[in-house]
Amino acid sequence: MLDRLQHELDRLWRRYRWYLRPLVYRRYRRWLAAQNRDVPAGRPVSVFDFRDSRIDGPQGRRFYTLFMFFVRTGYYPALARSYLFLANIGKKEKRHTLAEDFAVLDPGTPPPDGYVLVTDRSNSRWAAAASRIVHIDYRPDYQPGDGTFPMPFPLFPGVYARGEDRNIETLRRHPRPWRVFFGGDALLGKYSQPSITQVYGKLPRTDVLEHLRQTLPAEHWIDPQDQQAFDALRGESFDGLVIMNTRRCRVPVEQWLSTVASGRFYLACPGYRYPMSHNIIEALAVGAIPITQYPELFFPALEDGKNCLVFHGQDDLTAVVQRAIHMPEDEAARLATGATAYYDRFLSPQATVSGLMAMPGREVRLRLVPFIKRGGGYA
Repeated sequence: MLDRLQHELDRLWRRYRWYLRPLVYRRYRRWLAAQNRDVPAGRPVSVFDFRDSRIDGPQGRRFYTLFMFFVRTGYYPALARSYLFLANIGKKEKRHTLAEDFAVLDPGTPPPDGYVLVTDRSNSRWAAAASRIVHIDYRPDYQPGDGTFPMPFPLFPGVYARGEDRNIETLRRHPRPWRVFFGGDALLGKYSQPSITQVYGKLPRTDVLEHLRQTLPAEHWIDPQDQQAFDALRGESFDGLVIMNTRRCRVPVEQWLSTVASGRFYLACPGYRYPMSHNIIEALAVGAIPITQYPELFFPALEDGKNCLVFHGQDDLTAVVQRAIHMPEDEAARLATGATAYYDRFLSPQATVSGLMAMPGREVRLRLVPFIKRGGGYA
């Protein structure tokens, strides 16, 4: 309860702090005066109108990736003017929005024809003239068939910002020198949160890695201890598990997808407060077959032996990783094809927006965090 109260207080502070900082407001007004107000003709338009600070979590990722899903699908984005929403547009991951072409719509401005409104307001001023309205639903505990559309987890924001997602098709043909790869932060404490075990029933990231260090044969795993050791491994063949702990080794964002694509399989360990993590989406996108413990948090669920390999806990983790290490290449290639087909059909921006727009009715609901269970991360 104390943790939840602290979160709610933080939300209130993030929502209203801009009113207490006059210098920030003056900067915002100067920025606003310089923005484009014209929406180009001949393109579909998406108007974004938000009031809830949850659209900015975590670190601005939710809004930016939602915004980019519409951009990648060919929509021209327009942001409804709102100090509460736009005052922090230059902060953290949300700042990537500024690199895109968009318009700011002032209250009372004639709206473009036939636009899609994406909003979390119950009474948006832009609703009356919208051809479609996408209502953002922040609730946890999504259940398939409840009449809402589940927003898939995205790639890392920097991947969209640098246009690396445009290289996905090419990276599916990337050489695969490593049999299994894991890359990410593995700090003990940060990646061993109780919610992973208590709410989701999964092994925390640090437990997964430590168990494999203890149970895999020594010749089947390698954990470079510094940047030089990892750089020396790049391009070299290794018929086992390569562990890249970002506390010791780093990969520039523009090289991240190609690094993930270097593995035939990807060990998809849980994220911070909940299991979902950007890297499992990136693995599916480039055809690095996920080894995962949370297939049910995808909608529809991933399937063992079709587009991933599934383990259920410590008892079978090592055996599943060894199955990946020893799998014949023709079987692995079939799973990789299944992984990329799943991404194309259910996770890509184009598939997501098309599926959302195909829902019946003028107004639809988008479950922004369908993978979160109550008590297992902040919506």
